Amino acid sequence: MTAWLGISQLLLLRFLGIISVENGLVGAGLLIGLCWGIVRSMRSVAGPIRLPTILWCFGFSLVLFALGGEGRLFYANVDWQVRDAVLRDMAINPWPFVYTARGFPDVLRAPIGMFFLPALAYKQWGAGAADWALLLQNALLLTAILSLGSTLFATGKQKGVALVILVFFSGLDLVGQWLLHRELVDHLESWSKLEYSSTVTLAFWVPQHALAGWTVAVLFLLWRAGKLPPAPFLTLLPLTAIWSPFALIGSMPFAIYVAASTLRRHRLTGLDFTLPVLSTMLAAPSLLYLSAAGDAVGIRAFPVGIARFIAIQMIETIPYLAPLIALTRLRGADRWGAATLGIVTVWLFVAPFIQIGWSIDFMMRATIPAFAILAVMVADAIMDQESPRQPAAWLIVALVIGSVTALMEIRSAVLNPVSPRVSCTFFKAWEQTFSNYRKDSYLAPLSKMPAIIAPPAPYHVSSKEPTRCWNGLWVHPTGV
Repeated sequence: MTAWLGISQLLLLRFLGIISVENGLVGAGLLIGLCWGIVRSMRSVAGPIRLPTILWCFGFSLVLFALGGEGRLFYANVDWQVRDAVLRDMAINPWPFVYTARGFPDVLRAPIGMFFLPALAYKQWGAGAADWALLLQNALLLTAILSLGSTLFATGKQKGVALVILVFFSGLDLVGQWLLHRELVDHLESWSKLEYSSTVTLAFWVPQHALAGWTVAVLFLLWRAGKLPPAPFLTLLPLTAIWSPFALIGSMPFAIYVAASTLRRHRLTGLDFTLPVLSTMLAAPSLLYLSAAGDAVGIRAFPVGIARFIAIQMIETIPYLAPLIALTRLRGADRWGAATLGIVTVWLFVAPFIQIGWSIDFMMRATIPAFAILAVMVADAIMDQESPRQPAAWLIVALVIGSVTALMEIRSAVLNPVSPRVSCTFFKAWEQTFSNYRKDSYLAPLSKMPAIIAPPAPYHVSSKEPTRCWNGLWVHPTGV
């Protein structure tokens, strides 16, 4: 996992056309040092993961992402219209390139870590190879996450139950949708025009954000369970930015807690300090890249409204938080500690009031680590034989109702036709679904790129577009 996230940093240098023998060797040296240091730091605590567990995780991951439209075996949601166009642009144009549709050169500035390998496969073997490369890459990364997460549970039965709970974990969107709209739709989570995304929704709609956020969550839980030193968790955080800056922001409350706890207990080692510093050095170009022209994206308070805030918390988070808080008071803190539950609660309550960009992406994506940690805490509470039955029963009821959200997403994936292949640029694809939003979250004028990472002599992409972005029907799900 560290190796692949690190390779994404080096491929960004190639994408921007600023890689050289010198900085390539420095980057490769940093990456090798990080991998060696993490293996060394984990040697005394990391338990073995059996091959059957890894194979089960891989099979599950393949099915999940294939159902989400990767590999072009099933329907892909409308977010993939832009995503496929970005991948195509990265594949058919020489690196580096700039867009010219706005009358001045624009650099593609977005969390593109997920696209590097598929784009290279596309360049070499065509669009079909890119589809399979994307599916295989994401399945392997999720396999690593799930395999590591499996060590949090002792028996095969516990691992299986935890996986089922994680897959179907969601807020009670069905309740909100029915109370407000009195109809069943494909995408239930937009019932309030705000959204905490379910596990399946994240996998189907935004796998790049999901994989980064789930990585953060599992490493934090391994640290909290005493199975991992601070170094691996803190080291991987900067490397996730090129996949999802929102997930990186969402990891900050947990990172602060890990660092503060380590310092308070006087357990800071040389590796705990050195490896995150080296990781930040390796990720520095991607952090500069993602922050370029940040004034056009902006961060601001989001006008949630008290009534809507209370409604969404009552339906999305409190059905899980309230029983967990009750269990903490009845039996004392569990193995995750009251502080973990406190951080999750505060972050889920704060996130709706923050906006980065022009939609509700912050709420949906910066809460991925917190929501994943909450799901594991729920699974633990349900399987704990010593838990008082009444709060655990409430958790089961919430899970059953919440699972409808995932089932509706899976239903759409199975019943809708396979999505057609995109043949236009990012610009025209954006207009198909997101024309009400500005494109600044994906673009940075070349003049606003920091000089140290600005692409030299980039290829200029023609602004000429085909008549249609794709041939055939691309179903728009109801409720979106």
